[in-house]
This record gives sequence, structure tokens and C-alpha cells, in this order.
Amino acid sequence: MKKIILSVAIATTALMADISVVVNPNSGVDSLTQSQVKKIFMGKTKQFPNGSAVRPVDQNSGSTYKEFYKKIAGKSPSKMNKYWVKLTFTGKAEAPKKVGSNSSVIDAVKENTKTIGYIDSSAVTNDVKVVYTVK
Repeated sequence: MKKIILSVAIATTALMADISVVVNPNSGVDSLTQSQVKKIFMGKTKQFPNGSAVRPVDQNSGSTYKEFYKKIAGKSPSKMNKYWVKLTFTGKAEAPKKVGSNSSVIDAVKENTKTIGYIDSSAVTNDVKVVYTVK
């Protein structure tokens, strides 16, 4: 029985890949802390640490989205939806635009130096710069 439980634990850990927070290589941003990433994706700031405007983009509600917000904000997808409904309704912030998959995030980031997104680390290309890794 112990071998089965250990095997399941190892398999589950292997499925949870690292998530890379990415920006345009010309954004002027080299790295971010977890706190800075959280503030950007929770609508608490509208600027990169260098003072330039930032526009976060979300993936659709898939496993990367779920893992990202679980690890960055400690929130489930349903709690994130409630969070954004409240902030949007009160006019305090606007939810990140949803762009879809890893490749959609890469396209959005490479087209705009103000955009920040997150992708599965295995999907990183030379079109983006990794500024934080969520483990």
C-alpha cells in the first residue's frame, strides 16, 4: 500500500510543472519577486517596478491558470472569479484579459512591451523573457 501512495505522490508532483512569468525582452524588466507578481496579477499595481505601465494577461481556466493563482495568491479559480467580480463592480480594478493557451500568451507578450503573462515553463521561447518562476 505504501508503494502505491508513494507512486501517486510522485506522479502528482511530476504533473505540476513550473510556471514561468514572462515579459517582452524589450520591456526593461529583468526580474520580479513573488510579491510583485502577485500585486500585478491581483490588480494592486498598474506598473512594473521600473515605472512603466503593465498589462497582465491570463490563460483560460485550465491547469496552468489554476496552479498559478493557487501558488501566487492562494486562491482557487472560483475565488478568483469572485475577487474580480467584486473589484470590477466597484471600479477598483479590471481583470486581466484572458488570451488562452501558452502560445497565445507568448504572442500577446511579444507584441507589446507592457504585457506580462504566465506559461508552462516547458513552453518558453526566445520571444519572451522569464522574470519569475513559480515552483
